[in-house]
Amino acid sequence: MAWKIQINPISCLFKDKTGNNSRKSKPKESIEVETIFILSAGRTGTRFFQDFFNTCFSQVYAVHEPQPDFFDMGMQKIRTDLIFDVSCQNICEFRKPLLKQVLSTPETTYIESNPHAAYLIPELMATFSSIKFLYVVRNPIDSVRSFYAKSPKDSGGEMLFYGENDHRKRICPKDFPGDGWEKEWPDFNRVHKIAWYWNKVNSIIQESLQNSENSLQIKYEDFFSKNQSIREKTILQVIEFLKLTEKRDADWNKINHIMNQKSNATKVEYLPPFEQWPIREKEMFKELTKEMRIKLNYK
Repeated sequence: MAWKIQINPISCLFKDKTGNNSRKSKPKESIEVETIFILSAGRTGTRFFQDFFNTCFSQVYAVHEPQPDFFDMGMQKIRTDLIFDVSCQNICEFRKPLLKQVLSTPETTYIESNPHAAYLIPELMATFSSIKFLYVVRNPIDSVRSFYAKSPKDSGGEMLFYGENDHRKRICPKDFPGDGWEKEWPDFNRVHKIAWYWNKVNSIIQESLQNSENSLQIKYEDFFSKNQSIREKTILQVIEFLKLTEKRDADWNKINHIMNQKSNATKVEYLPPFEQWPIREKEMFKELTKEMRIKLNYK
C-alpha cells in the first residue's frame, strides 16, 4: 500500500520591499508515491544505490543526485535567511516532475540517493507527508581518502573536492557560529578540510534525524562487507525497513550479481594508508573527526 505523499499546501513566502513577509498560497496536490531519500556525507556508494535498487526491485524508480541536486538550496539555507516555507515550495517544484514520472510507469516507489539532501531534512519532512530516510555512514579514514581521490563532478580530476579550483563554495566553519575551527581553517590542507566536512555533515544528519521513527542507519562497511553473512543481514535490514518486498521473495541472484560488480570496482588511491601518515596529521585528523567517530562507533 503506497504512502500518501502529499505535497502540502505550502505557502510561498517571500520578503517584500518593506521587509515584511508576504504570502501567496499554492493549491494542495497529492501524489501517491512511496518516497525514500538515501542520506550520507558522500563517498558511500551513492551512485551504486541507484543501480542497486533499480536492478533488484521492479517497483522502484531510483535516481542519483537529480538536477537541481539541492546543493545550492542547502547553501542558501545555511548562509542566508531563506524562509523555511520557500525551501519546501522549491523542493515541491523541483521534485514534482520526477514523482509524476513515477506515476506514469509501473513503478510505485521513488528513491533518491543524494548526499546534498543532508542539509534539507526538516524541509523534506515538511514537504512530504510521509517519507523514509536510509542513512549510510562510512569510516572517516576511508571516506577522506575516497574524497581526496575524486573530483566533485567526476571531471577527470580537474576540480578537486575542497581544492583551490573547486567550483562549489562548500560549507566551512564560519557558516556555523561556535564551530571552533574558523581561525584554523585558512591553514587547513585538503585532508583537514575533508575530515572537518565528514564530521560536520554527519552531525547535521544526526541532529535532523534525532528521534525519527522513519529512518534507518547502516554502515557502508556492513552493506558492502566481504563477509556474506554480515552483508546479507544488512541488505535484509534495508529491504525490511523500506518494505520493498517480503524478505523471502528477495532475488538474491540479482542482488549478489550487482554486489559483486561493486566489490570488483577499480580503486585509485592518492593518499597513503592511515598508518603511514605523519603523527601530526593523524592527531589532527582524529581531533577533527572525534565527535562523530565516537557517535558512529568508529575508532
